[in-house]
Amino acid sequence: MSAPPGHMEMISVLGEDPDLARGLPHGAHESAQSAALAPLVTWEPGVQATGIGEPPTQPHLGYLVLDGLITVHLRFGSIWSTELLGPSDVFLPWAMSTRVEVAEARWEALAPTRLAELDGGFATRVRPWPELTAALLDRYAERLASQLLQSALRRARRVEDRIWVALWHFATRWGRVCADGRRVELPKVTGEVLANIVGARRQSVSTALTILTDRGAIHREPDGGWLILQEPPHLGLEATRTPQLAS
Repeated sequence: MSAPPGHMEMISVLGEDPDLARGLPHGAHESAQSAALAPLVTWEPGVQATGIGEPPTQPHLGYLVLDGLITVHLRFGSIWSTELLGPSDVFLPWAMSTRVEVAEARWEALAPTRLAELDGGFATRVRPWPELTAALLDRYAERLASQLLQSALRRARRVEDRIWVALWHFATRWGRVCADGRRVELPKVTGEVLANIVGARRQSVSTALTILTDRGAIHREPDGGWLILQEPPHLGLEATRTPQLAS
C-alpha cells in the first residue's frame, strides 16, 4: 500500500497501544517496549489511495491503526462494499490482491489517522516475545469477527435494524459508555457509506435514520457524534435457520 505523504518517524507500538502487552511475562514489559518500534504513517482526511500494493518482499505483519478512521471501499464487478477500520484494527492491504478477486480498492481517511507499519524490522525486533505476535493475531481475529457481524446484519429484513446494529457495533468498538447509552465519533460517515456497509440504497438509509431518530433509538448530536441508546426498540431481526453441520 502506498502511504500518503506525511511525516515519518519511529514510534513505540506498546507505548501507543499498551493492551498488546497484556500477555508479556512479568518483568519483560520495559525491554519489549524499547524493542517494539515501528515506522509511523500519517494520513490526513480525504487522502485516498487507489489500488492495492504488491505483497512485500520482506516479512511484514501489516498496519496497526493507532487512531483515526479509515474506509475501505471494495468493488466486485459493479457492486461496492465498504468496511470501517478504527483504532486497534490490524490489516494487510495486499492480502486481497493475492487471495480475492477485487476489481478495485480505495482507502480513505475520514479523520486524521496514524498507522504503525509493522514491517520486517519490527517483526525481527519483537521475535523474542511471541506473546506480542499472539496479541496481533488476536487483533486479526477481532477484525474477522467484526466483518462476520457486518455480513450477518445484512440478513435483517428492515434497513433500520441493519443501521442500528451497525452503529451499536461501532460504538461498542470505538465509542464510550455514557448516561444514556453509547457515544461514538464517526466523522464523514455519510448515508452513502452506511448504505455500502449494510447493503441498502442510500435513500433507504436516509429513511431508516429518520425512523430510528423518531423512535428515540439513536440521536445525532450537534458536533457530529452518534448516541446509540442502550434500550433500543425491538429490532425484529429476520429469523434464519441455524446452519447444519455435514454428517
